[in-house]
Amino acid sequence: MSKSVGQIDSFVASVASFVDAHDLIPTGSSVLVGVSGGADSVALLAVLRDLADRPNRRWSLSAAHLNHALRGEAQADADFVAELTSKWSIPCVVETRYISEEAQTTGRGIEETARNIRYEFLSGTASEQGATVVAVGHHADDNAETILYRIARGTHLRGLSGIAAERPLGDGKVQLVRPLLGSTRREVEQFCRRRGLVWREDLSNRQLRYRRNFIRHELLPLMREKLNPRIDEALIRLADGATQAEQYLSACATAAMDQAIRPAPPGCVALAWEELAGHEGIIQKYVGRLAAERAGVPLRKMSMHLFGQLAEMLAGRGASAMDLSGGYIARIEGDLLIISPEGSEVRRENRTVELLIPGSTDCGDGLTFECRQASLNKNEFANHCRGHSPGVELLDADEIRGTLVCRPWIAGDEFRPLGCGGRQTVSDFLTNCKIPHAVRAQIRCVCDETGIVYLAPLRIDDRTKVTRRTRRTLWIEARGWPGLERDQ
Repeated sequence: MSKSVGQIDSFVASVASFVDAHDLIPTGSSVLVGVSGGADSVALLAVLRDLADRPNRRWSLSAAHLNHALRGEAQADADFVAELTSKWSIPCVVETRYISEEAQTTGRGIEETARNIRYEFLSGTASEQGATVVAVGHHADDNAETILYRIARGTHLRGLSGIAAERPLGDGKVQLVRPLLGSTRREVEQFCRRRGLVWREDLSNRQLRYRRNFIRHELLPLMREKLNPRIDEALIRLADGATQAEQYLSACATAAMDQAIRPAPPGCVALAWEELAGHEGIIQKYVGRLAAERAGVPLRKMSMHLFGQLAEMLAGRGASAMDLSGGYIARIEGDLLIISPEGSEVRRENRTVELLIPGSTDCGDGLTFECRQASLNKNEFANHCRGHSPGVELLDADEIRGTLVCRPWIAGDEFRPLGCGGRQTVSDFLTNCKIPHAVRAQIRCVCDETGIVYLAPLRIDDRTKVTRRTRRTLWIEARGWPGLERDQ
């Protein structure tokens, strides 16, 4: 039974304060708890069970256990969790995955494979159960061990930040939270003993051939004895400082990248490197990391050396192309740095489509046009001139001859871009606008019987501009172009 507010255990109160301070579990959440059977996960389940039915919580709890099939005791651990959750009337999903076999198949290490499959299992189970939050039992000691491990292995500020109290899991619809991150292993075990809770001991946690076990049982105790008895707290303070610095630098890099980003197809990122060349080297490195992350590059496989090379390219000093991790490449194309999957091409829709006026027309590849005609509204036109939305154009409807069609541009196409003072080929216009080749296949010509009236989503032809003689306008909006939020 849950305790009343006045009787709440000090450990439960501490965890509740941490949850509230970090806004980890919203009221009314459906929470899936990862339970291994160890002291930390048993304590976590007990604490959340204590808090779940409180008026300001109203959480719905379920549990999940993954049998890694790595030890002889693994099935007994699974049975223990199933029995505990049944006793507490908490629904539980138990699944077995043969980690060793999967590690051999993928060529990855046991620890990495186990971690990846465990979170994949939790994410999938949460989706099946309708849970929006997955809670796991990492605590402050785990955090200190992780920080020390990353220092020894080589890391940057993001790695020094340690274990996050929350992060998106899977496709981002589920949040992974760690309510015990403010508590120590000693506090967790003291709570379990005070409550009379039984837990399972994982004997593999004593095997020093695993790097984390060496840090836990050998390195940290030695540092406590010889260097600083409160080394764990010092590492956590380091993580807090690194987190603040990381957040500040990420915000600066995001602002810089927003200024330099250019239209690009899905899975690609294009940056105007000249706009980034004047920034500090640390900001260029952060922009490179953010751009790679946005493109989908697996950052776990990106070394600091690769990030340094990418920053050199953004500074205008590096190579013209380089291989990134996961089959991605970065290349300089004019004044753009483009990050994309190697060998990727944008599929080009070749059909010609007549535009509905009024109406919406699908032109393929997710590109559409919305059109309507109206009498000239001078206020609307004035607002349009002051700052219209990208992709939205007003044309002189009486200058249009016959029906309008949408088609891909072809070599030799010409028009008179508004404001450019003469005829240009579409190819030259795209070059002058610094549109990357990876994006050009998505440019469309909207044509009447005379020729191009609108090179979408970039520029209308001079002959269709609204003038003092205009009586009727054609309002046309291009939708579906990646990066259309930037006006060209």
